Amino acid sequence: MNVVLDKSYLQGSSKNEIHQMCSQHQLIMPEVLFLEILTTKTENMVKCFRKFPEIENPVALVPNVGSLIRYETEKDSPCSPIEKQFLNIRYVFNELLAKNQYEFTDKQKEALKEWEESANEGTRGFIEKAIVTDGWFPGLKGYKPRESQNPITDAMNMVATDFDFVRKIYRQLRDEIYETYKALWPEPQRIGKEWILLRYLQVNLMAALEYIKKYGKESQSRITKRLENEYLDIDYCIIGTICDGLATRDKTMAKFYNFLCPEKALIS
Repeated sequence: MNVVLDKSYLQGSSKNEIHQMCSQHQLIMPEVLFLEILTTKTENMVKCFRKFPEIENPVALVPNVGSLIRYETEKDSPCSPIEKQFLNIRYVFNELLAKNQYEFTDKQKEALKEWEESANEGTRGFIEKAIVTDGWFPGLKGYKPRESQNPITDAMNMVATDFDFVRKIYRQLRDEIYETYKALWPEPQRIGKEWILLRYLQVNLMAALEYIKKYGKESQSRITKRLENEYLDIDYCIIGTICDGLATRDKTMAKFYNFLCPEKALIS
């Protein structure tokens, strides 16, 4: 069974638990997990790398969501099954990473810094889109944080089950991309649950609704680490939707996954 591993599950599990997961399933490490590990506090990074089996290819590596979307738009076909996206390389994690002895080069440090800056910018961009998402959901008109969650739950159910509704939003996005970049994405009626394009939209809508529930329809003057982590978590869930399961200890991501993939394995 192909299972996406997220940072919360990795950090919250023992070495034996991760070894067992690796022996029972094909664990998948999305690019976001690798980069999150490398940019966390040094002691946390070391703990994470110590948990993986010291073998060749302990986990399957897959590209970021943006690369998977490019695959679909360029090839005009779904990127699933996920095995097609495994990086075809033989590797082992550098043992010095688990011993706190690895010295990053200046080039590596700069690349990681650029990724962190990109994550911060991406979080701000997500928030700016999230605060206007209620335009698609009349039931959220005038909604304020800490009010009844029923309108949010109803909207999430619609996102999870009404594919015509999601394709309607996709069509608008597709038209805007064509007008701006002259890039023609696949026809809305063709995309289904096996497409990352549709799953990307579903999970982002879910995350936007969750943002409105927590913070209302207000922007943020400062991007906190918590907001950034909530944004980065989206990638795990998106990739998990085209796999057999998701391993997460994050309650919000687990909720999204249960909404979108009730038939799949949620390991928490």
